[in-house]
Amino acid sequence: MSRPQAQGVLRRVAALLAAQWLGDGLQAVFLLLLARRAVDAYGGFMLAMSLGQILLFCAEFGINQHFMLLLVKREAAPSAVYRQITLLKGALLLLGSVCAAGFCLSQGYPAELMGLMLIIGLSYGVDALVNSYYVVCQSLGRQDVEGRVRGMAALCGYGFGLVALLSGAPPLVAALFKPVETLVGLAVSLPLLRRSWRASELPLWRTLRETWNKTRVFTLMALAAILYNKINIFFLQRHGGARAVAQYSATWQLVDGIASLAATILLGRVLFPLFAKLWVTDPEAFQAKAREQARVLTALALPATFVFMAGAGIIIPLAYGDQYAEAVRIQPWLSLCLLISFLHNLAYYLLLSMGRQTLVLLFFTAGLAVNVILCAALIPGAPLDGAVAAIVLTKAFVAVLTLGACQRAVRLFSLRGLRPALLATAGAGALAWCGELLGQPLAGRALALVPLLANLWTTWRSVSARAVKTAAA
Repeated sequence: MSRPQAQGVLRRVAALLAAQWLGDGLQAVFLLLLARRAVDAYGGFMLAMSLGQILLFCAEFGINQHFMLLLVKREAAPSAVYRQITLLKGALLLLGSVCAAGFCLSQGYPAELMGLMLIIGLSYGVDALVNSYYVVCQSLGRQDVEGRVRGMAALCGYGFGLVALLSGAPPLVAALFKPVETLVGLAVSLPLLRRSWRASELPLWRTLRETWNKTRVFTLMALAAILYNKINIFFLQRHGGARAVAQYSATWQLVDGIASLAATILLGRVLFPLFAKLWVTDPEAFQAKAREQARVLTALALPATFVFMAGAGIIIPLAYGDQYAEAVRIQPWLSLCLLISFLHNLAYYLLLSMGRQTLVLLFFTAGLAVNVILCAALIPGAPLDGAVAAIVLTKAFVAVLTLGACQRAVRLFSLRGLRPALLATAGAGALAWCGELLGQPLAGRALALVPLLANLWTTWRSVSARAVKTAAA
């Protein structure tokens, strides 16, 4: 990649990171304040947000990848594509909302929890329509516009929620933070949707049916993905109650938040469009970029995973208080999902870029089946530990499938490329172990970070030097 390309990628990442950090920061403050005030209410909010994320994925996540490919390939006018994608998302959202309401009724949730599920859950679903606007911004290289809109929406939504919490409002009022955030984004995206509706001259229902036929595999893939990621929390609510959900969510929010930075910002919004173009225009550059990012993400994931594993006894009490002792106990195990997620998400986007979405669907469906079996077998007897084991084992299983497919296709990893990461990991483990033996565990863990951070620095320097050399050539 040339230096101008690299600088352009960094600017786009910076714009999205700024918005992501603002939104995540406000969300963190809101949820931490809620968690400290009422454990049960926090568990209810997290269950409702999980339902909402399922609705969002069902209505748009897989479709967005196809939407991006259509915009890049220019097979039809962007206005026509935008209109059809929005209509398709609306139909899927309506169907998903009916199913979600039926599921909540079948579980016999209390009235307040039912209200939370509907208010927060449906608002997340409507985000699918807003996200179509963001995909258009990404395809045009205008991540700066996306970042500003996301930041403004987060500020309005979580600002409302924080005011509600600080004023002592009941949970149902505080839950309105999500509709406020969604409506701000929807208001910004409506003018573009109105223009695209007027500009499109394609037959409505025929093109809508064709769009569904082309995106069906993406939708089913997204449904399988979000279910195998979230279904354990509904088993946990049934067998362990809201407090068990709160303990699990306290650490999962931290772990999944870090993993999402790589998945949604760097990979999904910046590198995926680049991968999609390179696969069509320059397959050799595609392979080189894939291997390069595999090294970078491995080097980045190792210190992040170690910090969350070793620092559980400090991070959780500092963030959530003394009511979350069980979260401290399970965090080292859930932290394994960081390394797994970084590499799996890279493989996932590479496979999509290569047009292997049907294979990914098979992998995700297998992951869903494995997770249902694990949840049914492990959670009833030991709700919290069973939920943790189910998600870690399921994620590892799916990652083996996706990484294995990429390894066969582009030789993603080599022993020579992995050697620095393996040596750094071995060195970190030895230093941490020595600290335990000498009765200085904190010092040992701090020293253990040195080889991991050194590996990250040398990897980044190597990748940067190669980019400069390529640009000069």
